[in-house]
Amino acid sequence: MGRVGSLFVAAADVRSPSAGTGFLDIALPARDWQLLLKLPGRIADNSIVHKSAIVIGLTLALSVATLAGIGEWAAGGSGNSAGASASAPVAAPGQNAGSRVLALAPMPMNLLPAGSYSPAGIPGYTVSRTVPEVRLQFTVADEHGRLIHDLAAEDIRILDNHVPVEHFSDFAREENLPLRLGIVLDTSDSVKRVLPEEKAAALNFLDRILRPQSDRAFVMGFGGEIRIWQASTADRAQLMDAVGRLHQPGWGTRFYDALYAACNEYPSYGDESSLVHRAIVVLSDGDGTYSFHDLRDVIAIAQRGEVQIYALAMHGKKQVSRTDAVLQRLAEQTGGRFYVAQSSRDLEGIFAEIEQELRTQYYVSFPPQQVTPGFHALQVQVRTPQKMQVHARQGYYAAAQ
Repeated sequence: MGRVGSLFVAAADVRSPSAGTGFLDIALPARDWQLLLKLPGRIADNSIVHKSAIVIGLTLALSVATLAGIGEWAAGGSGNSAGASASAPVAAPGQNAGSRVLALAPMPMNLLPAGSYSPAGIPGYTVSRTVPEVRLQFTVADEHGRLIHDLAAEDIRILDNHVPVEHFSDFAREENLPLRLGIVLDTSDSVKRVLPEEKAAALNFLDRILRPQSDRAFVMGFGGEIRIWQASTADRAQLMDAVGRLHQPGWGTRFYDALYAACNEYPSYGDESSLVHRAIVVLSDGDGTYSFHDLRDVIAIAQRGEVQIYALAMHGKKQVSRTDAVLQRLAEQTGGRFYVAQSSRDLEGIFAEIEQELRTQYYVSFPPQQVTPGFHALQVQVRTPQKMQVHARQGYYAAAQ
């Protein structure tokens, strides 16, 4: 240690800066320079250093393995439980009993179709329940939009994965199906200017359409957060109070997450033994800033749950929004309708049309034409000489038998 100590003392013998250079000159004897250069090699040859390096290396390796295991466990855990947690309600501390904030997790990737929305071409994309009977509700209107009420079973042709359905187990025109309705209001900054008019129209709609003896509804608002302001109830007064209290919950617009959560509210109704009509009326400009889910997720869960989405946006006739196509797609794929209100004066008439459609639906059921699991495309055709508009969901999901 004495020799090494002298080397460090010599190295610290620093002269004044050289004139004009600004660098420091260090004066050491040649032999001391040689020893200084050999010092790292001698240290590396030391057995204690070897042992320390081995211990440190093993510690790092074990740490990496442990972290990798934790990551793999976390990924597996989220994949197994995301179906339950994707829309699990989480009550915020101090939150009123009449509302709850929903925390959403991403849908596991193994349940998502890849690429663009075309699940029919993706083998193995299935749901957890079998489909012994396909149930389909739809509306038919003439070219002027007037609903057609007098069609018979022989007037209807349905294609299941492009294969004609041979026979219907049931066919009827239903006017009094119990409603399971969701009112979903966008409260983000982009629509706050028209929110009072939308709330007023929603209040009028609920007052007109809800029949407490058979119908139930819930009220949801979304911005940066998604909040159930009133859980499913037949109490019209509670629903209208919830619409009145509704305000912006957080910054941002989680549009797709809100609709995904709304569709996922329907299992909370329990196993419906009788036929019901499930529908969501969403008032939004469709402009989402961020969401865990996307358009194909919402369409898939709506089709699986037999939920029709009626989408309503407010803007001028000439102000065609880029998000109108999103709202139109949601409505077409799920059997609902898309409306544009140019002003608050149009809202009452639009809600009256939605009410008429919800109360006037054709209902048909039939066995699947193929046993192929996964997505089945549906197409409803009307055998009449007149041009007709059919609004029906465009597919269903079948599990392996």
